[in-house]
Amino acid sequence: MNGFITKSVSKLSDGIGNSIRLLALYLVTSLLVVPINTFFHRIGVLIYLFILLALAVFEMQRSLSIRTSDPKRVWCGMAAGVYFWQVIRFTAQLDALQIFQQSGILFWIMAVLITATLWNRFLPMGLRTMMLTLLTCWLGKIYVLGFASLANWAPIVVFGYRAFRYICGAGGLLLLVYVPFKSENAANRSYAAILFFASLLILFLLF
Repeated sequence: MNGFITKSVSKLSDGIGNSIRLLALYLVTSLLVVPINTFFHRIGVLIYLFILLALAVFEMQRSLSIRTSDPKRVWCGMAAGVYFWQVIRFTAQLDALQIFQQSGILFWIMAVLITATLWNRFLPMGLRTMMLTLLTCWLGKIYVLGFASLANWAPIVVFGYRAFRYICGAGGLLLLVYVPFKSENAANRSYAAILFFASLLILFLLF
């Protein structure tokens, strides 16, 4: 019994624990841009984005280091994904780039197809978690911006679109059960951690 509890706690730490850390990192890096923009304006935001980009590259390199433990590489990949996403997100806002709506969605699809093609043969675990984190954040942003065009859609589509966030929330609850009782290895728990993180972002529209 004690062994089961210890194992379950370890699984929750690898899975849900990483999700909470990832959410905290996302929120901190999101909130910091507000005072920076207020007091230092555009130049301050640009400097902040260069810092985030440097952190992203640093964490990506750590995720590839053979001297880093597997759980650490997984986390570094997740952190790199958040940093890269924040650079893309705030750069787009800074210059009003249309990369999250309309034809810009094709960039996301292209990134997904490239990642899927390289996934098994070329991407180590750290890069997998990085790309999965980045792509889920990107998808969430596309979803949130889609609310602006709901008035042009059929009622049944509007209902389904609005319900998607709650479906994600329900999926997050299922992951709370999956991680301690059904996850078999660290890879499964890392993917579950990213999906749980993404479900919280979409449920509460934190974009």
